[in-house]
This record gives sequence, structure tokens and C-alpha cells, in this order.
Amino acid sequence: MGITIDEMLKTDLFKNYKLLAGYGGLNNHIQGVAVLDAPDGFNWTEGREFVITSGYVFKQDCELIKNYIKSEKFAKISGMGIKFDRYIDKFPDEVIKEFNEHNIPLISIPMEHSWMNIMNSLNVLVMNKTIRQFKIGKINPLNFSDSSYQSRKINKILSTVEYEMNFPAMIYDLSTDTAYYSSSKFKEMSKDLDIEDFWNPSFNFSKEVLCDNLKMSRYRFYDEKYIRPFSWITIPIKVDDKVRAYFVVLEAIDLIDYFDQFAIRIGFLLIQSLYEQMVVAKHVGDSGFEEFVNNVISGKISDSELIIDQASDLNLSPNSKYYLMIMEQTNEDISFINYKETIRNCIGRSFLNGEYRAALVGDNKFVFLFEENKNLDNDIESLQKKASNLTKRLELEIEDIKIFFAFSDIAESITELKKNYERCTKIIDISKYIFPDLKFCKYSKLGVFAWLDIKSDEFDLMLGEIDRLLQSDDKNELIETLRVYLESKMNYSITAEKLFIHINTVRKRIEKINDLINIDLDNSVNRLKLELILKLIG
Repeated sequence: MGITIDEMLKTDLFKNYKLLAGYGGLNNHIQGVAVLDAPDGFNWTEGREFVITSGYVFKQDCELIKNYIKSEKFAKISGMGIKFDRYIDKFPDEVIKEFNEHNIPLISIPMEHSWMNIMNSLNVLVMNKTIRQFKIGKINPLNFSDSSYQSRKINKILSTVEYEMNFPAMIYDLSTDTAYYSSSKFKEMSKDLDIEDFWNPSFNFSKEVLCDNLKMSRYRFYDEKYIRPFSWITIPIKVDDKVRAYFVVLEAIDLIDYFDQFAIRIGFLLIQSLYEQMVVAKHVGDSGFEEFVNNVISGKISDSELIIDQASDLNLSPNSKYYLMIMEQTNEDISFINYKETIRNCIGRSFLNGEYRAALVGDNKFVFLFEENKNLDNDIESLQKKASNLTKRLELEIEDIKIFFAFSDIAESITELKKNYERCTKIIDISKYIFPDLKFCKYSKLGVFAWLDIKSDEFDLMLGEIDRLLQSDDKNELIETLRVYLESKMNYSITAEKLFIHINTVRKRIEKINDLINIDLDNSVNRLKLELILKLIG
């Protein structure tokens, strides 16, 4: 909102200025400076300016000031400063009366002050005032990468922008698809626009570049339901030559004044600095967490106290329990390493800020940690939907990518991270055989198969052991007989009853099966493995 006449006069820079009339207008806001140096110069003022003049135009035309104070333009200015005793000594009493009635301060400017000095001094005052309004330094972070701190800082900047200018503002974070608003006023005023319209309008519009260096632009469009063109100002927030967010100030059917642009620029600089910190913090945090996860699952760190110490440094609570999920990419022609930044951006847009921690493990696995209750609220279905959304985003970004999620739905202390990781790897090893069409599988879904310590190469080996059975002409009836025989705890009579065949037929088929396969059915573990194989091929 610029600076008031009263605030200006109370500063050392303007302490020798004398207020001669219009005392009721001390709270008028100055939004710019206009120099009155021509008889018709007042026609070019727009309102809320501090009009300054040497008085020469009034000496040349004694009726000019009387005509001016009767115009609509006069009533809209914030105040007038004049170098009395240069060309004129004073204004007539009826003119002074008009200044008082309109609450337009009339100020005597010292002779030695130049116009440039006045303009620069006002610029400095407005800038300093605006900077003081952005008291975001008082928000203390819990740690360098605390997302709640970043959100509070963004909200503080936006609310200050709206307070200073009375124009609502928004930050749209591209990495998380999250919009931050200065107030509900922004959404109310722009309800007919989509989010992307603010930087990529889907309709006819005009674009005015306000600052080429900042890429700050004013967008305007015409609609019959508005008495004036609808407009807003958009500035991209870039870090490392990549647009991370958009800063938008909604003008609607009004336009931001000169001094209000100070608030926009200062707000932009603070947001830009914040995003640079966030990128650095994210990189540092990700690197530390990634190293921690890899060290724990590889066994380099196994001591519980050491795990807790390092976890605490990464803001992982030793008193909390965590779910673990693995996202694996199975196309051998693709490596996560080559798309790390893209993948992290997709992850950030699929999950909420602070909801997860993610680390790259090996070439094609991402490990996720979710804190119990606080983040998931035990809503596994919601997590599965987010994983599905992440898959869709990755498939759009990376051609031929193949994604599978393994989720250990047993929350454990951070000291049990390796155990939960091993549960997820078991899901990966087994589910592709028993649930080949699933893209998301949780540990509890494995049932009894989770108890079996069978590696993927063992599955292939076992398939090889029953290969002759699979190649036999009567394989279907033999496989069905074997399945029922194992389910019946190798009881011939019960098997015969279930299959509605003679017991001797069962005996003959089992003898043939034993000739075709190389598996000891008296071994209980072998029987469980064989049941699993039969389920796979069934």
C-alpha cells in the first residue's frame, strides 16, 4: 500500500517539510510521484500520487489552481508538495479551504530538495517499510529441511503481499502440485480460471512484460461480465534453470500501482531464496537419507544405537514406527539412475510434503518410508492409489518403464528397517509368480508363502523339476490329481472322493507323477513348494 503522508513527514528525510493544509489526509497512501510542470499536467495523474511542483505553472496562470481543485483529478491525489517562495508565496484562502475539505495535504517543500532526491527518498522509505513487513525470519525451523517451516514461510510471505497491496496472491509448487494462497479471496476471485491459466492461459489474452529480468508479466483478458479487463501478474520461480513454482498476484479488474510492485519484487526475492534453500536442503536431506538406507540394508550399519543416532540426525524418530515400500523398475533397458531427478519430481507430485522419505537403492529400486498414523493413518488403499498415480506419471515421462510396488504393511521401529526391506524383497520374489498381474502387493497378501524362504532362482529350478510332468500328454488330469492329493494330505481315499474316481486310479496317477517329477513328497517343505508351483501354473 505504499507509504502514508504522515509516515513520510515523520522521517528524517522529510522533517523540514511543513504541512500547511489538509490535516485530515495524513493517512492518505502515496503510490507514486507526479511532477506538475505544465498547465494541463494534472490531467495525466491517475490517483494516489504525491504531486510535486515548483509553482511556476500557477504563477503563469493564476486561475489554474482554482480550476485544478475543482477537477476530479484533484480529489484523487494523495497530497501536493510545492516550493513556496520560489514563484508564488501562498495560495488564496479559498484554495486552502478546498485542500482542507478534500483532506488533501498541502506541503511546503524546502528549496534545496531536488525532485530526484524526493523520488529516491520515497522509494527507499517504501522499500524499507515493505521489507519490515516481511517478518518471516521470526518463523523458526525445526531443521533445515522441515517442510512445515517452508509452508509457514510461504504462507507468511503471501499474507504479507496481500496485506501490503490488498491484492491476493498464490504460490503454485510444480513439484508437489500444491497451491498456497494468501487468503480464500484468491480462489473466490479466480473461480472461473484453471490453475495453469495463470502461466499458460487457455483463452485469448494479452501479455505485458513488466520486468524482463524476472520474467514478470501481466496477463489480461476481456470478458463481458467484467467492467474492465481481468488481469494478474505472474513470475516464475526458477532454481538451476528449472521452473519450480509460479508466484501469482491477482489484480482482477484493478491494476497494481508503482510502489505496490516493490512488495511483489521483495516477495519474489524472498520466495526465490526460499526455493533455493529448499532445493539445497532436499539435496542434502536426500543424500543423507539415501546413504543411511543403503548402509542399513547392506549391513554396513547394524548396531541399533548407531542406527538410532543416525536416524535422529535425519529427523527420523526412534519412538515412531515406519512402513516400508519398494518401488522396483523391471525393464532391464532402463535404469532409475538416469532419470533420478524426473522420478523425484513425479514422487513429489504423487505424495504429500512430509508424508514420505525416499531413497534410491541400486540401479532400479526406490525405498520409501512412511511414518505410522502420522502419514498413512493406516489407509493402505489411499497409498495404493498414490502409487498408481505415480506409476501413471512415470509412464508418461519414461518410455517402456515397468513399475512394481512391494509394501510391508507391518510398521516397525527404524532399527528394523532392514527386516522390513527384506519383507519387501520377498514380496518381489514371490508375487510375480503367484500374483503376476498385480502392480502393488502388500506383505500380508502372501499368506503362508511369506514363510517360505524360496529365492526366484529356486522357483525356476523347481519348474525344471516338474518339466516332464508339464510336457506329458495327460498333464491336466495329472496336475489336478496331484493338487487334490496334496490338499488331502496325501490320502488316496479322500482324493478319490473329491475327484469322483476310483482309489486305484488315484494310485496309478500318483505313481506316474512320481516317475515324472524329481521331488520327494514325504518332505513337508518340498510339498509346500510343490503346492506353490502348482498354484503358479494353475
